[in-house]
Amino acid sequence: MRIIAVAILLLIVASAYAAPVSAADIAITFEKQQVKAKMVLSVHQNMTKFPNQVITLDASRDASMLSAFDKALKGTNSSASFSALSVGVASSATWLNLTLIMNIAGISERRGDVAYANMTWKSFRTQADLKADNFSYNTVGSKYFRPVLDFYVNASKFEESPNSTVKAVTFFVNGTQSVPGTVAANSMGNFTILDFNSLNVPVDQWNRTYSLSNNTTSWRYVPPTMLNASVRIQELNKTFTIFSKYAYAAEITVAGLAQAQGNVLRVDVGTGQEEWIMSGVVMLALALAVVVQVMFRRRKKAVRLGRR
Repeated sequence: MRIIAVAILLLIVASAYAAPVSAADIAITFEKQQVKAKMVLSVHQNMTKFPNQVITLDASRDASMLSAFDKALKGTNSSASFSALSVGVASSATWLNLTLIMNIAGISERRGDVAYANMTWKSFRTQADLKADNFSYNTVGSKYFRPVLDFYVNASKFEESPNSTVKAVTFFVNGTQSVPGTVAANSMGNFTILDFNSLNVPVDQWNRTYSLSNNTTSWRYVPPTMLNASVRIQELNKTFTIFSKYAYAAEITVAGLAQAQGNVLRVDVGTGQEEWIMSGVVMLALALAVVVQVMFRRRKKAVRLGRR
């Protein structure tokens, strides 16, 4: 009986404080009918050299930037639009980081005591050649990776002898899958950072968690790695590998006890009865576990006294 009581207590505590083990790269929040998102996206590579720079771009001051993002957004939901959007671009020779801060309008509504938000917008994608000064921070595949792979495709075929020291070249995608050089070059050439089609999975299929400690509901999803390509080059006296990698995890957090149906989120914003009911159930279970534990100890003590 003691084991059962302890198990109940542990289960309740775990469910009340359950949370993702790490922060998400894409964090979306829905609170007071406002949808906000922060995306921290990173590409790591040694195929080429990115410029050293730190720039912040504001869509309210760049019509072409806002147009490209809005067009992508409306491709997933014709009612969606950005009420605020900024992009921070930070790069070094082997690393590129984009930080997007955005508010999305036109996707939420309130019906009585219930607020709804349509999250189909999360899978938006743009192939526009967006720039920070002269650096193409979205189309890095075609602008920076493709020329490198084309060089080694030619070297591997000994076409026009671009480099007589190259003896063998092996191309990889998805980590360990060897592919023909032209396939790898085409794949890399089509890569853009701001392509979130991998998030085109209904929210109700994401991993859901409710936290009693801060009264929030979260959904988390980790899509397959978007880019994991490499080229192994064998020269006369050495063999080396160049690579590029890009991946992220996404999380949606809603204030209150919320549910999802497909991509539509639903949360009670009226009396808060659902939250009180959930809290009451948890507290009742906690009290039950304590009572069971106390009764067990009293019974055990009575048995010891009866043996004297």
